[in-house]
Amino acid sequence: MSTENNPDEKELWASIPRSEGVDRAEHFVTLSHMAYDRGDFKSALALCESAREIYESHKAVVGTQALLHVYEGITWSLRKLDREKEAAELALHAVDILKEDNPVDATDMLREAGRFFFTAGEFQKSLDCHLKAMQEVDPDLSDWTMGIDSYNVGFALMRLERYPEAIPYLTKAREYFKKDKEPEKVYYCDEYLAVCYIELKNGVEATVHAQKGLDFAITAQNRCLETWAKYRLGCAKVLLAELDEAEELLHNALSINANSIETDWELTIELEKEIANILTTKGRVTEADEIRRRIKTLEETIKGE
Repeated sequence: MSTENNPDEKELWASIPRSEGVDRAEHFVTLSHMAYDRGDFKSALALCESAREIYESHKAVVGTQALLHVYEGITWSLRKLDREKEAAELALHAVDILKEDNPVDATDMLREAGRFFFTAGEFQKSLDCHLKAMQEVDPDLSDWTMGIDSYNVGFALMRLERYPEAIPYLTKAREYFKKDKEPEKVYYCDEYLAVCYIELKNGVEATVHAQKGLDFAITAQNRCLETWAKYRLGCAKVLLAELDEAEELLHNALSINANSIETDWELTIELEKEIANILTTKGRVTEADEIRRRIKTLEETIKGE
């Protein structure tokens, strides 16, 4: 949202009682931009809702772009207020309104609903939205769009722990992103393919994708991605019984994470547990027990146990 070239806010408020219909809605939209830009998301939401009511009651004279704009304003405000599920439900409502006159925008809004549901933890609803979006006719489809659709479906399936189903979608997404020359997106496909194969106890395929992810992370000099790639590769090496290499990778990941600007404490716990498991397998039970004892307080704090 931008306030560039907007009239004075006081003048706009003063004009509201003298305006009606679509003109009044447009004033509400402009005021909502101003509220959003200064961080007053509750006011921005209320103003967009007022505009929406007017637009929907004047659909015969209101273009779909105006409706789309106000729906986007509502969803942006809801997201800023951490109301992702409501944003998703509003996006689905927008799909129904837009699909007759502007099916392309309706499909994009369907994708947005899927993303909002995912953030809200509603993974099945997210999956349903993304699968439906893939079925819609979209003249603007590109390798990027098809990659994103496949990735979103694969990621949702992974979060639903439907790993065998997720693999073909993530593989297809990887192909599209590679064709579109998007190496970071390829990295994420490799990371989540590694996760799927780790969960399926397929150490060979897990190692292949985790190593590809690590190669990119090191080349890109992205320490955050390197941390996760070494974690995934360490877990894959455990499945191959390459315990010394696995332990080294996990210790490296732990060190990078500890020295990052914002330590991911949940990742710290998972890394320590994996290292303790390796030590137990190696017969170094005392060391493993000491790690588990040491991280117990941290785990209770972070996970609220």
